[in-house]
Amino acid sequence: MSLIELSLLLLLAIAVGGALVHWTPLPLPILLVVVGVVASFLPGLGSVEVDPELFLLLFIPPILFADAWVLPRRDFVHTLKPVLLLALGLVVLTVVAVGYVMHWLIPAMPLAVAFTLGAIVSPTDAVATVATTQLLPLPARIVHIVNAESLLNDASGLVAFKLAVAAAATGLFSSTAVAGNFVHLAGGGIIIGIAVEWIGRELRQRLIRLHAGDPVLQTLLTVLIPYGAYLAAEALHVSGILAVVAAGLWASGQEVKGLTADARQHAREVWRMLSYVLNGTVFVLLGLQLRRMLSGVEEFAALDLVLYALVLWLLLMVLRIAWVWVSAHLRFRLRWGWTGGEEGPDPKRLLLISWAAVRGSITLATALSIPTVVATGTPFPERDLVVFLAAATIILTLAFNGVPLPWLIRKLALDSEADNPNEERNARAEIARAALAAVGEVASDLTDAEDIAFVEQLLSRYRGKLELHEGDPGHASLRATHIGLRRRLRLAAIAAERQRLRELRAANVINDETQRVIEAELDERELVSMISVDRG
Repeated sequence: MSLIELSLLLLLAIAVGGALVHWTPLPLPILLVVVGVVASFLPGLGSVEVDPELFLLLFIPPILFADAWVLPRRDFVHTLKPVLLLALGLVVLTVVAVGYVMHWLIPAMPLAVAFTLGAIVSPTDAVATVATTQLLPLPARIVHIVNAESLLNDASGLVAFKLAVAAAATGLFSSTAVAGNFVHLAGGGIIIGIAVEWIGRELRQRLIRLHAGDPVLQTLLTVLIPYGAYLAAEALHVSGILAVVAAGLWASGQEVKGLTADARQHAREVWRMLSYVLNGTVFVLLGLQLRRMLSGVEEFAALDLVLYALVLWLLLMVLRIAWVWVSAHLRFRLRWGWTGGEEGPDPKRLLLISWAAVRGSITLATALSIPTVVATGTPFPERDLVVFLAAATIILTLAFNGVPLPWLIRKLALDSEADNPNEERNARAEIARAALAAVGEVASDLTDAEDIAFVEQLLSRYRGKLELHEGDPGHASLRATHIGLRRRLRLAAIAAERQRLRELRAANVINDETQRVIEAELDERELVSMISVDRG
């Protein structure tokens, strides 16, 4: 099967999974795996092979960059200490513990290869977790910790993976050399990532000043940033993974300066689709590869494989739960970065953070990127078993951690607004107050009665926004009722306009181009009118 046909079938499988998820209790990642397994029985799809280096290059940079781009930098800084404990301390513990335990359990697996497996399964996947919890309320701090941890442990796990693969390929391992290499890879990657993102942003700003700020061109340049950061870092023999993460984090706080409003909107939509497709493709490929993975470990007894997978999952959960609880209580006792209550860590929150340990796209992408042969030309030791155990870990965490997570969230009944209850409301009130001041300043110079009437109408609208967010609850409720009525009237008017426009086209009074231009304007007005009432 050609690459083009395979790509189209993968997109079709993602679309099928995305449609079916609304009628099944399964979260989207698991459903996509099931779709992939079913598709693997179709002619030509059961023998799909993935080039490891190409897979790593195509999927990892945009997935990591997109995750970093949407992470709030302020909240990332506020949660940095607990996140670092999870993303660095827990990753190191996982690599070491999984390495020794799996080497003991499977003596045929060399220790360096077992460390490779530990590095592969150490990163959690925020995308898979969010896919199972996006319709449920979660405290903002928990969301930020889980997302930031996933982002940083992707980087630390992948750096550890590179070092472990190198050790497995050469048979040499030195803790001093590993520490030195880690500092070199990490520091160089961070510097390269920030530099590439800065250059890209400067280029976009220069194009805007030269009146070449087309949103499509601007978005294309943002898509090239993660690939540029990754390739530049790899060419300089530092961590391309950390370069991508650094570029994404830097972009998340600076991008507002580098794009126009329509370019930002276009970029958000393109990245939303790109992230959806790339993550979906990874899970479908997991399903497609399962039969091949099973055939690669045929020399092992089925019960042994089940035992290895369950021991690995159980070990990961024990390590995570113990680390989360012990580190939280130590931070509370030592007052190191502790921002919780005086009564100490909340067991409900600790349980939720502990259980949000789903593995996903990064784990699979890393596993499939294991080289098939080492430098000497011999096969990579126990590669098929490592890939199988990585895939089994993804499926087990999706099933045992991801599926029960919505039930667990509802059972714990955590307050989703406990961390920042009024932040958005206060911000909306402040910008309404700024608008009132700006309009009032311009209005002082007006003399025309019609202009003055419009200004009064505009001022009344912003006073209504202010009252909605800061006024008496009874008045705010009444104001929300008025806003809701006006929204329904606007939407009804837009629907009538759209219906009449289509009638004109059907009668050949206007052509397709005229219909597209006017309908695009109606779409923009409809999107604005559909904004939630409580947002004014």
